[in-house]
Amino acid sequence: MARQRSQIIIRPSQRRQRSKLQREQAKQRALFVAGAIAILFIIAIPAYGYYANFVAPPRSVVLQVDDTKYTLGFLTKYLLGLEALGSQVSLSSEPFRLMQQLQQDEIVRSGASRIGIAVSEEAIDQEVRDRIIGRSPELAEVPPDQLDREFSEAYRQYLDTSNLSESEHRMFVEASLLRAELREYLGTSLPESARQVNMSWIVISSRAEEGEDAALAAQETVQEVALRLERGEDFATVAENFSDDRTTAVNGGEYGWLPEGTLGILDETIFALEIDQVSEAVSTGQFTYFFKVTDVEEDRALEEDQLERLRNAELQNWIAQERGNHRITSCFGGGSAGGPCDWQYDWLVRKVTEATLE
Repeated sequence: MARQRSQIIIRPSQRRQRSKLQREQAKQRALFVAGAIAILFIIAIPAYGYYANFVAPPRSVVLQVDDTKYTLGFLTKYLLGLEALGSQVSLSSEPFRLMQQLQQDEIVRSGASRIGIAVSEEAIDQEVRDRIIGRSPELAEVPPDQLDREFSEAYRQYLDTSNLSESEHRMFVEASLLRAELREYLGTSLPESARQVNMSWIVISSRAEEGEDAALAAQETVQEVALRLERGEDFATVAENFSDDRTTAVNGGEYGWLPEGTLGILDETIFALEIDQVSEAVSTGQFTYFFKVTDVEEDRALEEDQLERLRNAELQNWIAQERGNHRITSCFGGGSAGGPCDWQYDWLVRKVTEATLE
Protein backbone atom coordinates (compact mmCIF):
# COMPACT_ATOMS: atom_id res chain seq x y z
CA MET A 1 0.00 0.00 0.00
CA ALA A 2 1.44 3.34 -1.11
CA ARG A 3 2.30 5.79 1.54
CA GLN A 4 0.49 9.12 1.36
CA ARG A 5 2.62 12.27 1.24
CA SER A 6 2.12 14.53 4.13
CA GLN A 7 0.57 17.87 3.16
CA ILE A 8 2.94 20.87 3.27
CA ILE A 9 1.43 23.67 5.18
CA ILE A 10 2.68 27.20 4.38
CA ARG A 11 2.13 29.41 7.36
CA PRO A 12 1.06 33.06 6.86
CA SER A 13 4.45 34.35 8.01
CA GLN A 14 6.18 32.31 5.30
CA ARG A 15 3.83 33.67 2.63
CA ARG A 16 4.60 37.22 3.70
CA GLN A 17 8.34 36.57 3.61
CA ARG A 18 8.15 35.02 0.15
CA SER A 19 5.99 37.88 -1.17
CA LYS A 20 8.42 40.44 0.27
CA LEU A 21 11.37 38.61 -1.34
CA GLN A 22 9.63 38.59 -4.73
CA ARG A 23 8.88 42.28 -4.44
CA GLU A 24 12.52 43.01 -3.61
CA GLN A 25 13.71 40.94 -6.55
CA ALA A 26 11.27 42.70 -8.89
CA LYS A 27 12.44 46.06 -7.58
CA GLN A 28 16.07 45.13 -8.14
CA ARG A 29 15.31 43.99 -11.69
CA ALA A 30 13.50 47.26 -12.38
CA LEU A 31 16.42 49.27 -11.01
CA PHE A 32 18.85 47.23 -13.07
CA VAL A 33 16.82 47.73 -16.26
CA ALA A 34 16.46 51.47 -15.54
CA GLY A 35 20.19 51.75 -14.90
CA ALA A 36 21.02 49.90 -18.08
CA ILE A 37 18.69 52.15 -20.08
CA ALA A 38 20.25 55.24 -18.49
CA ILE A 39 23.75 54.02 -19.32
CA LEU A 40 22.75 53.23 -22.90
CA PHE A 41 21.12 56.66 -23.19
CA ILE A 42 24.28 58.38 -21.88
CA ILE A 43 26.40 56.41 -24.33
CA ALA A 44 23.95 56.97 -27.20
CA ILE A 45 24.04 60.78 -27.02
CA PRO A 46 27.74 61.21 -27.87
CA ALA A 47 27.59 58.19 -30.19
CA TYR A 48 24.73 59.77 -32.12
CA GLY A 49 26.56 63.10 -32.14
CA TYR A 50 29.66 61.43 -33.52
CA TYR A 51 27.62 59.61 -36.18
CA ALA A 52 25.66 62.73 -37.12
CA ASN A 53 28.77 64.90 -37.41
CA PHE A 54 31.50 62.56 -38.64
CA VAL A 55 29.97 59.40 -40.13
CA ALA A 56 26.69 60.31 -41.80
CA PRO A 57 27.67 63.58 -43.59
CA PRO A 58 30.60 62.14 -45.59
CA ARG A 59 28.32 59.34 -46.80
CA SER A 60 25.65 61.78 -47.97
CA VAL A 61 25.18 61.54 -51.75
CA VAL A 62 25.45 65.01 -53.28
CA LEU A 63 25.44 64.01 -56.95
CA GLN A 64 24.09 61.03 -58.85
CA VAL A 65 24.32 60.56 -62.60
CA ASP A 66 22.41 57.45 -63.60
CA ASP A 67 23.89 54.78 -61.27
CA THR A 68 27.10 56.63 -60.36
CA LYS A 69 27.10 58.39 -57.00
CA TYR A 70 29.44 60.99 -55.50
CA THR A 71 29.43 61.71 -51.79
CA LEU A 72 30.10 64.77 -49.69
CA GLY A 73 33.13 62.98 -48.28
CA PHE A 74 34.60 62.59 -51.76
CA LEU A 75 34.15 66.30 -52.52
CA THR A 76 35.75 67.24 -49.21
CA LYS A 77 38.82 65.05 -49.58
CA TYR A 78 39.27 66.16 -53.21
CA LEU A 79 39.30 69.85 -52.24
CA LEU A 80 41.68 69.16 -49.34
CA GLY A 81 43.91 67.35 -51.82
CA LEU A 82 43.93 70.39 -54.12
CA GLU A 83 45.00 72.60 -51.25
CA ALA A 84 47.69 70.12 -50.22
CA LEU A 85 49.02 70.21 -53.79
CA GLY A 86 49.37 73.98 -53.54
CA SER A 87 46.28 75.12 -55.43
CA GLN A 88 44.42 78.22 -54.32
CA VAL A 89 40.95 76.82 -53.64
CA SER A 90 38.07 79.30 -53.64
CA LEU A 91 35.39 77.67 -51.50
CA SER A 92 32.77 80.00 -52.97
CA SER A 93 33.18 78.54 -56.46
CA GLU A 94 35.41 75.44 -56.52
CA PRO A 95 32.90 72.99 -54.95
CA PHE A 96 30.31 73.93 -57.56
CA ARG A 97 32.86 73.75 -60.37
CA LEU A 98 33.83 70.27 -59.16
CA MET A 99 30.16 69.20 -59.07
CA GLN A 100 29.78 70.39 -62.67
CA GLN A 101 32.97 68.62 -63.75
CA LEU A 102 31.91 65.31 -62.17
CA GLN A 103 28.52 65.55 -63.84
CA GLN A 104 30.05 66.31 -67.23
CA ASP A 105 32.63 63.54 -66.83
CA GLU A 106 29.87 60.96 -66.41
CA ILE A 107 27.96 62.35 -69.40
CA VAL A 108 31.13 62.26 -71.52
CA ARG A 109 32.00 58.74 -70.36
CA SER A 110 28.54 57.41 -71.19
CA GLY A 111 28.11 59.32 -74.46
CA ALA A 112 31.58 58.44 -75.73
CA SER A 113 30.90 54.77 -75.08
CA ARG A 114 27.65 54.94 -77.04
CA ILE A 115 29.41 56.61 -79.99
CA GLY A 116 32.17 54.03 -79.86
CA ILE A 117 34.94 56.24 -78.46
CA ALA A 118 37.16 54.60 -75.84
CA VAL A 119 40.63 54.94 -74.37
CA SER A 120 42.75 51.91 -73.56
CA GLU A 121 44.32 51.11 -70.22
CA GLU A 122 47.69 51.56 -71.91
CA ALA A 123 46.72 55.09 -72.97
CA ILE A 124 45.68 55.89 -69.41
CA ASP A 125 48.96 54.43 -68.11
CA GLN A 126 50.94 56.64 -70.46
CA GLU A 127 48.96 59.76 -69.62
CA VAL A 128 49.40 59.15 -65.89
CA ARG A 129 53.12 58.68 -66.39
CA ASP A 130 53.40 61.82 -68.54
CA ARG A 131 51.55 63.88 -65.95
CA ILE A 132 53.75 62.70 -63.12
CA ILE A 133 57.23 62.80 -64.66
CA GLY A 134 56.60 64.84 -67.81
CA ARG A 135 57.51 64.36 -71.47
CA SER A 136 60.96 65.95 -71.54
CA PRO A 137 63.32 64.56 -74.22
CA GLU A 138 66.00 64.43 -71.52
CA LEU A 139 64.14 61.51 -69.91
CA ALA A 140 65.30 59.32 -72.81
CA GLU A 141 68.80 59.45 -71.33
CA VAL A 142 67.64 58.06 -67.96
CA PRO A 143 67.91 54.25 -67.53
CA PRO A 144 64.42 52.66 -67.74
CA ASP A 145 64.65 50.95 -64.33
CA GLN A 146 65.65 54.23 -62.67
CA LEU A 147 62.84 56.04 -64.46
CA ASP A 148 60.33 53.42 -63.26
CA ARG A 149 61.50 53.83 -59.66
CA GLU A 150 61.30 57.62 -59.86
CA PHE A 151 57.82 57.46 -61.38
CA SER A 152 56.55 54.97 -58.77
CA GLU A 153 57.83 57.09 -55.89
CA ALA A 154 56.53 60.36 -57.37
CA TYR A 155 53.15 58.80 -58.14
CA ARG A 156 52.80 57.39 -54.64
CA GLN A 157 53.60 60.79 -53.14
CA TYR A 158 51.13 62.48 -55.49
CA LEU A 159 48.29 60.10 -54.54
CA ASP A 160 49.04 60.50 -50.82
CA THR A 161 49.04 64.29 -51.10
CA SER A 162 46.00 64.57 -53.37
CA ASN A 163 43.86 62.28 -51.17
CA LEU A 164 42.99 60.18 -54.23
CA SER A 165 43.15 56.45 -54.63
CA GLU A 166 44.80 55.16 -57.79
CA SER A 167 41.43 54.14 -59.25
CA GLU A 168 39.95 57.60 -58.52
CA HIS A 169 42.91 59.33 -60.15
CA ARG A 170 42.69 57.07 -63.21
CA MET A 171 38.99 57.87 -63.42
CA PHE A 172 39.80 61.58 -63.78
CA VAL A 173 42.54 60.88 -66.32
CA GLU A 174 40.22 58.66 -68.37
CA ALA A 175 37.53 61.37 -68.43
CA SER A 176 40.09 63.94 -69.59
CA LEU A 177 41.26 61.70 -72.43
CA LEU A 178 37.68 60.94 -73.46
CA ARG A 179 36.91 64.67 -73.56
CA ALA A 180 39.85 65.22 -75.89
CA GLU A 181 38.80 62.34 -78.16
CA LEU A 182 35.19 63.49 -78.20
CA ARG A 183 36.21 67.09 -78.91
CA GLU A 184 38.22 65.93 -81.94
CA TYR A 185 35.34 63.73 -83.10
CA LEU A 186 32.84 66.59 -82.91
CA GLY A 187 35.32 68.98 -84.52
CA THR A 188 35.56 66.96 -87.73
CA SER A 189 32.34 68.57 -88.96
CA LEU A 190 33.58 72.13 -88.49
CA PRO A 191 34.04 74.25 -91.66
CA GLU A 192 37.32 75.84 -92.70
CA SER A 193 35.80 79.33 -92.65
CA ALA A 194 32.99 81.10 -90.84
CA ARG A 195 31.32 84.43 -90.25
CA GLN A 196 33.55 86.49 -87.95
CA VAL A 197 33.60 89.86 -86.23
CA ASN A 198 36.58 91.89 -85.08
CA MET A 199 35.59 92.62 -81.51
CA SER A 200 36.65 94.50 -78.40
CA TRP A 201 35.21 93.95 -74.96
CA ILE A 202 35.13 95.13 -71.37
CA VAL A 203 34.88 92.35 -68.78
CA ILE A 204 33.87 93.02 -65.18
CA SER A 205 33.89 90.21 -62.61
CA SER A 206 30.98 89.97 -60.18
CA ARG A 207 33.53 89.31 -57.38
CA ALA A 208 30.79 87.47 -55.51
CA GLU A 209 33.33 85.06 -54.03
CA GLU A 210 35.09 87.98 -52.30
CA GLY A 211 32.11 88.95 -50.17
CA GLU A 212 29.23 91.40 -50.18
CA ASP A 213 31.32 94.58 -50.19
CA ALA A 214 33.35 93.41 -53.20
CA ALA A 215 30.19 92.41 -55.06
CA LEU A 216 28.62 95.82 -54.43
CA ALA A 217 31.81 97.52 -55.65
CA ALA A 218 31.67 95.43 -58.84
CA GLN A 219 28.06 96.51 -59.44
CA GLU A 220 29.08 100.13 -59.02
CA THR A 221 31.85 99.59 -61.58
CA VAL A 222 29.33 98.17 -64.06
CA GLN A 223 27.12 101.23 -63.58
CA GLU A 224 30.11 103.56 -63.98
CA VAL A 225 31.20 101.86 -67.22
CA ALA A 226 27.67 101.90 -68.61
CA LEU A 227 27.34 105.62 -67.85
CA ARG A 228 30.69 106.49 -69.46
CA LEU A 229 29.91 104.52 -72.64
CA GLU A 230 26.45 106.04 -72.81
CA ARG A 231 28.05 109.48 -72.70
CA GLY A 232 30.16 108.49 -75.69
CA GLU A 233 33.54 108.14 -73.99
CA ASP A 234 36.23 106.25 -75.91
CA PHE A 235 35.67 102.48 -75.57
CA ALA A 236 39.40 101.71 -75.54
CA THR A 237 40.07 104.18 -72.74
CA VAL A 238 37.20 102.84 -70.61
CA ALA A 239 38.39 99.27 -71.22
CA GLU A 240 41.94 100.13 -70.21
CA ASN A 241 40.73 101.75 -66.97
CA PHE A 242 38.01 99.32 -65.89
CA SER A 243 38.20 95.91 -67.60
CA ASP A 244 39.18 92.95 -65.40
CA ASP A 245 40.55 91.10 -68.44
CA ARG A 246 43.93 92.78 -68.26
CA THR A 247 45.29 90.82 -71.24
CA THR A 248 42.95 92.72 -73.56
CA ALA A 249 42.56 95.83 -71.43
CA VAL A 250 46.13 96.99 -72.14
CA ASN A 251 45.16 96.99 -75.85
CA GLY A 252 41.96 98.95 -75.32
CA GLY A 253 39.89 95.79 -74.85
CA GLU A 254 40.72 94.42 -78.30
CA TYR A 255 39.89 90.72 -78.47
CA GLY A 256 40.45 90.21 -82.20
CA TRP A 257 38.55 88.14 -84.73
CA LEU A 258 35.82 85.95 -83.25
CA PRO A 259 34.03 83.18 -85.21
CA GLU A 260 30.30 82.83 -84.71
CA GLY A 261 29.51 79.99 -82.33
CA THR A 262 32.48 80.53 -80.01
CA LEU A 263 30.95 82.26 -76.98
CA GLY A 264 27.60 80.52 -76.67
CA ILE A 265 24.79 82.77 -75.45
CA LEU A 266 26.98 85.87 -75.87
CA ASP A 267 27.04 85.33 -79.65
CA GLU A 268 23.48 86.56 -79.95
CA THR A 269 24.45 90.01 -78.67
CA ILE A 270 27.84 90.24 -80.41
CA PHE A 271 26.71 89.23 -83.90
CA ALA A 272 23.68 91.50 -83.77
CA LEU A 273 25.87 94.62 -83.41
CA GLU A 274 26.55 96.97 -86.27
CA ILE A 275 30.10 98.16 -86.96
CA ASP A 276 31.28 100.59 -84.24
CA GLN A 277 28.14 99.91 -82.20
CA VAL A 278 28.58 99.33 -78.45
CA SER A 279 26.35 96.87 -76.61
CA GLU A 280 24.56 97.40 -73.35
CA ALA A 281 25.73 95.45 -70.30
CA VAL A 282 25.34 91.68 -70.70
CA SER A 283 25.56 89.65 -67.49
CA THR A 284 26.18 85.92 -67.16
CA GLY A 285 26.15 86.01 -63.37
CA GLN A 286 29.87 85.61 -62.89
CA PHE A 287 30.85 88.34 -65.38
CA THR A 288 29.32 91.41 -67.00
CA TYR A 289 30.38 92.27 -70.58
CA PHE A 290 30.31 95.28 -72.89
CA PHE A 291 31.06 94.61 -76.57
CA LYS A 292 32.10 96.70 -79.56
CA VAL A 293 32.38 95.38 -83.12
CA THR A 294 34.81 97.17 -85.43
CA ASP A 295 34.61 94.92 -88.52
CA VAL A 296 32.64 92.00 -89.97
CA GLU A 297 33.55 89.32 -92.53
CA GLU A 298 30.92 86.84 -93.67
CA ASP A 299 33.36 84.07 -94.67
CA ARG A 300 36.75 84.41 -93.04
CA ALA A 301 39.23 81.51 -92.83
CA LEU A 302 39.52 79.92 -89.39
CA GLU A 303 42.89 79.80 -87.67
CA GLU A 304 43.95 76.86 -85.50
CA ASP A 305 43.34 78.60 -82.17
CA GLN A 306 39.87 79.61 -83.40
CA LEU A 307 39.15 76.03 -84.44
CA GLU A 308 40.20 74.87 -80.97
CA ARG A 309 37.74 77.29 -79.37
CA LEU A 310 35.01 76.10 -81.70
CA ARG A 311 35.79 72.47 -80.83
CA ASN A 312 35.43 73.34 -77.16
CA ALA A 313 32.15 75.10 -77.89
CA GLU A 314 30.91 72.06 -79.86
CA LEU A 315 31.75 69.81 -76.92
CA GLN A 316 29.87 72.03 -74.47
CA ASN A 317 26.85 72.15 -76.77
CA TRP A 318 26.96 68.36 -77.10
CA ILE A 319 27.11 67.94 -73.30
CA ALA A 320 24.15 70.32 -72.87
CA GLN A 321 22.07 68.30 -75.34
CA GLU A 322 23.23 64.96 -73.94
CA ARG A 323 22.26 65.94 -70.39
CA GLY A 324 18.62 65.25 -71.15
CA ASN A 325 19.40 61.57 -71.78
CA HIS A 326 20.55 60.97 -68.20
CA ARG A 327 19.04 60.77 -64.72
CA ILE A 328 20.84 63.50 -62.82
CA THR A 329 20.08 64.49 -59.23
CA SER A 330 22.08 66.77 -56.96
CA CYS A 331 21.70 67.53 -53.28
CA PHE A 332 24.21 70.19 -52.35
CA GLY A 333 23.12 73.42 -50.74
CA GLY A 334 23.84 75.81 -47.92
CA GLY A 335 21.63 77.97 -45.73
CA SER A 336 19.13 77.79 -42.92
CA ALA A 337 15.96 76.57 -44.60
CA GLY A 338 16.41 73.17 -43.01
CA GLY A 339 15.71 71.10 -46.11
CA PRO A 340 17.47 67.81 -46.88
CA CYS A 341 19.85 69.57 -49.29
CA ASP A 342 20.38 72.74 -47.28
CA TRP A 343 23.43 71.89 -45.17
CA GLN A 344 26.04 70.08 -47.27
CA TYR A 345 27.88 73.13 -48.60
CA ASP A 346 28.17 74.68 -45.13
CA TRP A 347 29.45 71.38 -43.71
CA LEU A 348 32.06 71.08 -46.48
CA VAL A 349 33.30 74.65 -46.00
CA ARG A 350 33.58 74.12 -42.25
CA LYS A 351 35.51 70.87 -42.61
CA VAL A 352 37.90 72.21 -45.25
CA THR A 353 38.49 75.40 -43.25
CA GLU A 354 39.12 73.45 -40.03
CA ALA A 355 41.55 71.10 -41.78
CA THR A 356 43.38 74.05 -43.33
CA LEU A 357 43.83 75.73 -39.94
CA GLU A 358 45.20 72.61 -38.26
